[in-house]
Amino acid sequence: MFGKKKTAVGLDIGSSLIKFIEMEGVGKTPRVINYGLSPLLPDAIVDGEIMDREVVVDGLSSLFEMRGVKTKEVATALSGRGVIVKKITMERMKESEAREQIRWEAEQHIPFDINDVNIDFEILDPNKGEGQMDVLLVAAKSEVVNTRVALLQEAGLTPIAMDVAAFAVQNAFEANVDVELKDVIALIDVGAEVTNINFVSEKKSHFIRDISTAGNDCSQRIQKTLGLSREQALEVMRGEKAEGVDDEALTTIFSSFSEDLSVGIERVLPYLPEGMERMNRVFLSGGGATIPGLVSSLQERFGAPVEILNPFMKIQLDPSLFREEEVTQMAPLLTQAVGLALRGGS
Repeated sequence: MFGKKKTAVGLDIGSSLIKFIEMEGVGKTPRVINYGLSPLLPDAIVDGEIMDREVVVDGLSSLFEMRGVKTKEVATALSGRGVIVKKITMERMKESEAREQIRWEAEQHIPFDINDVNIDFEILDPNKGEGQMDVLLVAAKSEVVNTRVALLQEAGLTPIAMDVAAFAVQNAFEANVDVELKDVIALIDVGAEVTNINFVSEKKSHFIRDISTAGNDCSQRIQKTLGLSREQALEVMRGEKAEGVDDEALTTIFSSFSEDLSVGIERVLPYLPEGMERMNRVFLSGGGATIPGLVSSLQERFGAPVEILNPFMKIQLDPSLFREEEVTQMAPLLTQAVGLALRGGS
């Protein structure tokens, strides 16, 4: 009765940053009580795969120790080529029957050996018609899952939930934003290596796609064109001023990046399910969400409201964690970690 309150930790291991959120009161009145960020060396993680295990393990251990995190149980997420999320059509059946049938169905739709994957699914539309139903299939290579579990254990952590990165962002979105159920919402997470797009309607994910235009593209253009270091490039991408930088040239780079990202999104739209071709609202997250001019560029291109997702809109924040002006900058970076913490405490 008088024991310490249980907390939930959401851990987002990205290609350029390790991020975590520690939360109490999940399921009732969630409140963020701790957070942490730790940069990773370039190429430590590539396309979701750990390339330098020691660097990542040390980064995790040091970050949790520095921030005084006592909870060792974490919820984390997977992404990259070892994870597939696909909408499929099956013969209509009960969920219990579908669970028995899903491995055979998955074998028809995924390019991996069925014996080498972990599979889950969600029924999207149980009454599609003609005795069929729509199902969202999720498959992750067992090797990817096992490698991530071993990595966390080596860092002294225990994974209690393993989600898909796009679903973690969706979880944070649904906990904070009220929308019309039938609206088509595009959740666009602009990471360092990859931009992930999740199209959601009626609180269900209907289509997920990764595109290669992402934050690193923008930072590399800045470095090459303006002769800045990687750190300086990241600073101007956050909207900070840098001495001696040609503002006109910088604006041109941002406009070019926004155009390329828009084209990438545009190419995905024809693959959406019938009736979902137009986005009603767009929410950005990830480190690239705050690139100057990106919001207005996407809004003009797609004729839909575009805003940066604030995962703290309905979630309380310990006032000692952030200065008021920091929240705007930190929120998109921590969106996935917030969604994972909510998942870890459920």
